[in-house]
Amino acid sequence: MINNLLLILSLSGVALGSIACCILLFSNNRRMYANRLLVLMLFAFVNILLVTFLFEWNPGFYAYIYRFPSPLLYCIFPAAYLYIRALIYSESSFRKKDFLHFLLSVLYLTEMLPHYFSSYEYRLSMIRNLKDHPVELISLNDGFLPAYYHLSLLCVQTVCYLIATFSLLQKSGGWKGGCILPYKTKNRSSMKILVSVSGVIIFSMLITLITHQAISHNDIQALIITYTVCILSVNVYLFFQPALLYGISQQKTTFLPRANSYVQQPHERQKQGGFNNEQFHQHEVVQDPLPVSNLEIYKPVLELYMQSNAPFLKQGYSIYNLSRETGIPQHHLSALLNRVYKMRFTDYINEMRICYIKTHFNNNEWEKLTLEGIAKHAGFRSRTTFFNAIKKTCGITPSAFLAELKKQSNSVYSGNDNLSPVYRMNEMPLSYEKNKEV
Repeated sequence: MINNLLLILSLSGVALGSIACCILLFSNNRRMYANRLLVLMLFAFVNILLVTFLFEWNPGFYAYIYRFPSPLLYCIFPAAYLYIRALIYSESSFRKKDFLHFLLSVLYLTEMLPHYFSSYEYRLSMIRNLKDHPVELISLNDGFLPAYYHLSLLCVQTVCYLIATFSLLQKSGGWKGGCILPYKTKNRSSMKILVSVSGVIIFSMLITLITHQAISHNDIQALIITYTVCILSVNVYLFFQPALLYGISQQKTTFLPRANSYVQQPHERQKQGGFNNEQFHQHEVVQDPLPVSNLEIYKPVLELYMQSNAPFLKQGYSIYNLSRETGIPQHHLSALLNRVYKMRFTDYINEMRICYIKTHFNNNEWEKLTLEGIAKHAGFRSRTTFFNAIKKTCGITPSAFLAELKKQSNSVYSGNDNLSPVYRMNEMPLSYEKNKEV
């Protein structure tokens, strides 16, 4: 009866975990770096369940992969910690020192190398011995270290990462870059539940470590069932969290801008008279089922990201890149720009670049730059692209544009308020770096 229950639970966990990994890797394009970390955690869980299933169903087949997935045990909670850190701080790549988190896994892999090259008959004899003495399943003594050393290391590692993870979640709070983001609070709650369910495993491991001398065959079966149920619960829980698994945003989320943190965007400068109506290009509006009121939910996310990261400074920056980095679905982002900002993506990015040039023109380092240098520094691919963007936005050549900026700068220093109306209207508060006092 217990064996049949284990077979059903473990096989269900393998199926759900495999599906979740595929969704995260191939169907969810949001936060790919964070997704890979979650996949590593789930992949380790899938391997544990697969080993459990094969051990109960076909020990002969299990002999082919005996102990091969074992190093993944040391990857579970480091991957969970890095995943949550990546979500909270919007990280997109590994830091160099992050590989240290997986040092124990690499050391265990190195220790097990001689065992991996052993014969099939030897591994099969080991499995038959485990069938007769299941208590040895938790000893993990197939390598050079004595029995229960790896179990002790796993307990210490897991406790440390659980503490670090909950501390990270606690410190993250609801503030990020000047805005309250309520959806962060919801995701933090989901992550706390996810880690807490996984933490039940360490509780079982600690009990096993303390009582291993008196543990019985029935206790081992209860322990394996506990592990299996916990891992299965993690996989099932993910399917009820579309924001984590599928990358679906919560449309009912509201955003409350912090005082003095709002970024004036190009379409708002147009409303204030910053651009003539004839300067706006008529664009085809992307048909989207969402009403404008729902699209405007994304505005604080977009404006905060543009303010904090200035991604428009990257040459060749695309709407696909912006969608992945902000987490706004690409068709929603396109509709937001077309229907709310009344401009195409390229025009929006180019205006951000022009505003960046205006607000940084007084920088001493820029005095040594040529026209091409300024264009490249602001993210334009070429002089031609720069020329067309200036001509379309301001109606003058880049040379005249820079001359006006220089004239404006000199007028500010001299206290002259007789500035060109084009640049007086286009003035914009510095929003990508701290205001520079003149």
